[in-house]
This record gives sequence, C-alpha cells and structure tokens, in this order.
Amino acid sequence: MKRAEALRSLSRDHHKALLVAQRLRRADNAAEATHAFLEFWKAHGQRHFRVEEEVLLPCWALLGDIDEHAASQLSSEHLSIRSAALAIESTAPSLGQLHELGALLAAHVRFEERRLFALIEEDLGDEQLSRLARAVSEAEAQR
Repeated sequence: MKRAEALRSLSRDHHKALLVAQRLRRADNAAEATHAFLEFWKAHGQRHFRVEEEVLLPCWALLGDIDEHAASQLSSEHLSIRSAALAIESTAPSLGQLHELGALLAAHVRFEERRLFALIEEDLGDEQLSRLARAVSEAEAQR
C-alpha cells in the first residue's frame, strides 16, 4: 500500500527502527547492541517520537476524528520505549532487556504502520493530509 505523503517520512524512520529492533532481538553482545540502539535513538528515535506526539496526534485531532484508543496506545508504547532508553543510558542492560526492547520496538512500529497510519489515512481527506504533511515536514526541519 502506498503511504500518504504526510506519513512517508515517519514510515522511513520506521524502517530504521525495525532494523535496530531486529538487531536488539538477535543481540549476543550487550555492549554493541546498546551502542547501536542509543546511536539510533539519539539520531532518529527521540525526534520521531516528538513529531508523532507533538504534531501528528494533535493535527489529527484538529483535522479529523482521532481514534482515542489508538492515540492512547501510541502514547503508552512511547512511554515504555522512552523509559527503556533512559534505563539503557544509565545502566548496562542485560541481553534479556535488550531482546525485550527489540520486541517492544518492533511491535510498536507494526502497530503504527498497520493500524495507526491506516486510521489516519482513512479519516483525513486529501486537503487535511496535505496540511498534516506540511506540519510534519516543518517539525522535522526544526531539528
């Protein structure tokens, strides 16, 4: 399925996240996997979460009929992943913790791609999707 322009950059980030998630799930060296995750998190993950939380969801609520259950799931999963990232930054994680984070990150990306983004695309018309695309693009440019 071709993704709406408003969501394409976020989908590209998801591809990177899935690669990191796979590496975490298959990790046999905690230090290397931790380094790879934190590199991704600092370069892409944190910004991606902010754009979804501060732009995507509020714009969807403004422009359409937001699915509160899906928005709540996004927020809850972001909180879990952010908490895990903070824990990994402050302590040396076990391989089990890294494997769990990889599974959580992969499941979260799949939820967004298969459910959340589909809901947004179904709810918003072309004009609203164009407005959302501009807002996401502006937010991403403000790194």
